[in-house]
Amino acid sequence: MRAAALAVGLVLPMSVASQQPAQRAPHSQIVGAAVDSVYGGYLAGAIVSVSGTARSAITDSAGRFRIDSIPPGRRFVELMHPLLDTLVMLVRTPERDLRAGDTTVVFIGIPSPATIVATKCSAAERARGAAALVGMVLDADSDVPAAGSTVTVQWTDYQLGSKTINRAPQFRNAVAGADGSYRVCGLPDDLATGVIAFRGADTTAAVPVDFSRKLAVISFRLPAVVAATTAGGLAAAAPTRSQQRPPGRATLTGKVIDASGQAVSAARVALEADEAVTISNDAGEFELTGLRGGTREVSVRRIGFEPVERAVDVDARFPATVTVRLTKFVPVLETVRVTAMRDLGLQRVGFAQRERAGGGKYFSPEEIDKRRPQRLNYLLEAVPSLRTGTTSDGRRYITGRSGDCIRYFVDGRRWFSGSGNDIDSTPDYWLSATELGAVEVYTPGFAPAEFMGFSNNGSPCSSVVIWTKFKLRI
Repeated sequence: MRAAALAVGLVLPMSVASQQPAQRAPHSQIVGAAVDSVYGGYLAGAIVSVSGTARSAITDSAGRFRIDSIPPGRRFVELMHPLLDTLVMLVRTPERDLRAGDTTVVFIGIPSPATIVATKCSAAERARGAAALVGMVLDADSDVPAAGSTVTVQWTDYQLGSKTINRAPQFRNAVAGADGSYRVCGLPDDLATGVIAFRGADTTAAVPVDFSRKLAVISFRLPAVVAATTAGGLAAAAPTRSQQRPPGRATLTGKVIDASGQAVSAARVALEADEAVTISNDAGEFELTGLRGGTREVSVRRIGFEPVERAVDVDARFPATVTVRLTKFVPVLETVRVTAMRDLGLQRVGFAQRERAGGGKYFSPEEIDKRRPQRLNYLLEAVPSLRTGTTSDGRRYITGRSGDCIRYFVDGRRWFSGSGNDIDSTPDYWLSATELGAVEVYTPGFAPAEFMGFSNNGSPCSSVVIWTKFKLRI
């Protein structure tokens, strides 16, 4: 059911083209066009209906529509479209008299971003920032409103001093209502960042958003919460993490191509927060199964190409399909690097703060440039808490000092190996040395909480945290 939060009449002055035939037709007709002022252009696939009648039409690719056989009377025209459902807005024209035999020309459309922001946000909120984020949060597999979930926008303001960089973390939160709708007001209109939704232990992927248009419309999908029950059938007070995260049933298929549209084989495709990893075939095609539904992040890597991370909605009802285009990796020249921008990247991911605090082994961009390792493992061989092993075919691999496990994190995400060969599935196989921006290594039990890893029997592992130049933007 569509919730009406605003009634807006967006119509140019209606013109009536009346003819005077010998006998007037018993009905009226309306012709016109629908426009989209949020994204620009005409609004295709919208339903235009006439009040008090069963008469309606669907706009064509140019936003045009025609409604015939309208009984005369005082009526208004209403516009319906999925974007309006997401905005929780009602758009209709003012009422006017439709007379038999007349043709009325109507132009109707979705309001402009400025109008929507002014309607959704108070003057005090707009004083903090001219932009807003609005949309819906739904259960992934049922489209039921995910009431009570939280949408958050986080960013960091930086101030460059003569010798220091000051960080000022900022955030805006909103809670989805009973209908799943949310609004986040007071955002800077020069902001570009990732936004997420979360509920309990479930978090969506970060969806990149640019607020330069002053309005962003994003819908999120979260896995349905499965309530825990007691032996007597009563709902338990606090579902466990495993009860909140039932086994997935969704599927993601797709194709990896290069800049010219040619298939890219042997690319690593992984889905964030799932131990789902696969390799694209000779046709560039891939399939990931057993996924939990929601707004997830698919990442694609292949040496020689820039990695791609993209948010995609997956659910158990309909297999999701995505085409990922990779572009060639061009290393940044030393002469055009800007030290201040590199420092900002290290600050942004927390590397600089953790290095100052100590507790691990840290390879800064300067250290990596000095060592010039041919691959990641050659760099890790210099860490006293790790040791090098050699396979029967002469390939070197890295383990903990006592042969214990290692957990890798790349650009802040846990790196899952999937079902492939242990060596060929590690970051050393998938990252070129030219991609390495900074590296952190922690002994078992001493990693920061977000980079803590454990073996199958629950004992802590060594942690290797890798930041690529793409993430640090250097």
